[in-house]
Formats: sequence, structure tokens, C-alpha cells
Amino acid sequence: MTTDKKQTNKLIKDMGAVFTPVFYIFGIVAVASAIIVYGFELITVLISFFLILLAACAASDINKGIVPDLLCILLAVLAVISFFVETIDLQSIVSRICGALVMSVPMLIAALLIKGGFGGGDIKMMAAAGLFLGLDRTIIAGLIAFFIAGIYGVYILLTKKKGARDNIKLAPYLALGCAFSALFGSVFMEILRLKI
Repeated sequence: MTTDKKQTNKLIKDMGAVFTPVFYIFGIVAVASAIIVYGFELITVLISFFLILLAACAASDINKGIVPDLLCILLAVLAVISFFVETIDLQSIVSRICGALVMSVPMLIAALLIKGGFGGGDIKMMAAAGLFLGLDRTIIAGLIAFFIAGIYGVYILLTKKKGARDNIKLAPYLALGCAFSALFGSVFMEILRLKI
């Protein structure tokens, strides 16, 4: 079997971890949320696909502990498509590139320095999601994700459900942060600007 066929088979095999009841529940909630927040607009379709892909990443990580590469590729393709739906200018391009790097690069450095710090799928997922969200909304997504994951981490340590060395599946928290930011990030930024 050639290397290309092996890689294609692995992409398809990894996707088998996605289709669970958790994915379908998250997917339905994602589409309903996009319609409630954005109405029946073209952006709603993009946001819905984005949220469904995030739900697939979360479900796969919960089910098998992996974020399939194919989902990260689809997130990146969706980000590129969204370039042409929204206004294309230098500022938005720079924001999206910075969004792809602002969370994924520190996660990559931590993964290289700390054994088991972050999985490669989490890093790729945040790079692709950041490309879709842009700089401001990616920062919001990361803050929310790590805050909720931190609370959960403290909870499991206090209840002794897991030890300090056990891994926490991070993709569900990253997906939740990205989903919140995609739906409410601009409102959140406006509130912050008014308070500053």
C-alpha cells in the first residue's frame, strides 16, 4: 500500500470517532444557536458549518481522544471560504493570520517543552479555528476554553477522579470557547471596549 493510500485510510478511519450521539446533539444545538444569533443570512451558514466542525472535534476527542486531521483541514478550508464572504482587506487578513498563530504557537511550544502538554490535534484545531475567527475572537476563545478547563481540572483533582499526571481532553473546551466566540465574540469585544 502506498503512503498516500495509508494517509487517506487514516484520515477516513479517524473520522469514525466523530459520529456519536454527542456529535448529533452538539450539532443540532450549534445550528439552532447560529440561527438564533445571526438569523437567516449567508453568515449563518458559515457559522453553522464552523460550529458543526467544532462539535465533531469535541465528540471525537471525547470518544477516542483524537482530533482527526480531516476536521482541521475542513476548518481551514471553511476559514478560507469565509474570506470571500466577508469584506477582504489587509486588516482582516492580518487579524486572521494572527488568530491562527496566537493560540496555536504557544500551545506548540508548550507541547515541545512539556511531555503531553497539548496534543497535535488540539494545536491544529486552534490554528484552523483562529484562521476563521481572527485575532480578537481567538483570544476570547482561548481565555474561555482554558478558564473552563482549569475549573474542571481543579474539580477532578479535588474529587480525586484523576491524578495530576492524567490528561484532560482539551478539544471539547477549545470547541466551547471557539463556539462562544463565534456567536458572541463581537458583542463581548464591544462590552470590553465600553468598559475601557
